[in-house]
Amino acid sequence: MTPSIEEKEISTVLQSFPSLQMDEDKRRDIASHIRRERELLIQMKRRKRYAQVIGGVAASFALLFIAYQWIPSEVTPSVPSAQQMNREDGQNTYASGTTLSTGTVITIDRQIQAYVDEALDKTNAAYHPENMMVIVTDPNTGEILGMGNRRKHEDYDSLEESVRAVPDPVVAFPIVTLAAAIEEGMYSSNETYDSGTYEVVPGKPIKDHNGGIGWGEITYLEGIQRSSNVAFAKLGYERLPKDSLGKYLRRFGFGAKTDTDIFGEEAGQIPKMDTPYDAAMAAMGHAGSVTAIQQVAAVGAIANGGELLTPHLSKQAKSGTTDSYKGRRVVSEETAKQVREILEAVVNNRPGSGTDFSIKEHAVAGRTGIAGKRDQQGNFIEGKYTYSFIGFAPSDDPKLLVYIAVDNPNTDLWLGLWGKGIVAPPFKEIMGNSLQYLQER
Repeated sequence: MTPSIEEKEISTVLQSFPSLQMDEDKRRDIASHIRRERELLIQMKRRKRYAQVIGGVAASFALLFIAYQWIPSEVTPSVPSAQQMNREDGQNTYASGTTLSTGTVITIDRQIQAYVDEALDKTNAAYHPENMMVIVTDPNTGEILGMGNRRKHEDYDSLEESVRAVPDPVVAFPIVTLAAAIEEGMYSSNETYDSGTYEVVPGKPIKDHNGGIGWGEITYLEGIQRSSNVAFAKLGYERLPKDSLGKYLRRFGFGAKTDTDIFGEEAGQIPKMDTPYDAAMAAMGHAGSVTAIQQVAAVGAIANGGELLTPHLSKQAKSGTTDSYKGRRVVSEETAKQVREILEAVVNNRPGSGTDFSIKEHAVAGRTGIAGKRDQQGNFIEGKYTYSFIGFAPSDDPKLLVYIAVDNPNTDLWLGLWGKGIVAPPFKEIMGNSLQYLQER
């Protein structure tokens, strides 16, 4: 008999904790319980009765802690089941400080999660996208403070959605390209280049997003502010030594699992860069595949001064998460600082492409991205796009990082406008309200 998804997940837990022993009957009992919990969560979603419950959190944590406790028929009293949440009208959510039976604390902040849910619901009601995701973290610790998604189809798990690899990371890869060029001493903000088109290979020009018209001869800083494809292609292919971009992408955690405490994580794929054209496309983010969690971790390293941390939903109640989840240094503090300043200029200074994401009370640093959707064969689907933004604030001392992606919204707005008009409002609402809440608490 083929093992169920739940049985496979239990096996993963047991492999991670060799001291735990469990016979096959016990595994099947626990798997059956988890399956019932997940089915009930889906039913609750369909009845719109779990407004602040992160889809799948209960099931995933129940799986882990049931395995710890060996309880086949019920979760421990300190871990609310889907049935308990259903009886309480779906108003519960895990909050920072909630201690589970193993002495583990959930990192989700109830108030920040409420801001996430409200913003998701507003955008979903207005534009009905195929999918929409938000992740909020503390980039200094890697703690996930809020997360969620909305999808046209009901059978989803927002946790698993956050660790599913999707193609064309047009937000994160260019940031790594910029960081690599700075770290290698190959970037100068005041140096100029010819924007518009860049023919790396004869007959296959790379074009800026305004149809290849460009903006004439401009500085690299202006090119990055305008999100110029040519600027990033030149930095990634011409300036960086051969094979350096792939090295930096791996250094920032792409192509490997982050080891986050979310089940089902995929590793994604570092793009092949055997040809100059492939390398240039990778530098722009139009190649390879990554997860939302990987992008959050990578940009979080820029926000916190160069340390790659593991994003996580739980921590030991009496231990510092920075110590427990410290990863590795990926760039110098000076490089991270320079990238932060450039990303701040993208949002706060004209002609920055991200000025719609600025917040009056706080300096935001970040980057926008538009990627065409692909079918299962990897071909672009005409007229379908995913718009995303990742940003942190305050830019000189980041307290929060917010990633948001909206997949193929239903709108008549022109392509150049719908992304900012749809994605900017929820980002600003979540970031602004959350920063104010952190200051006041």
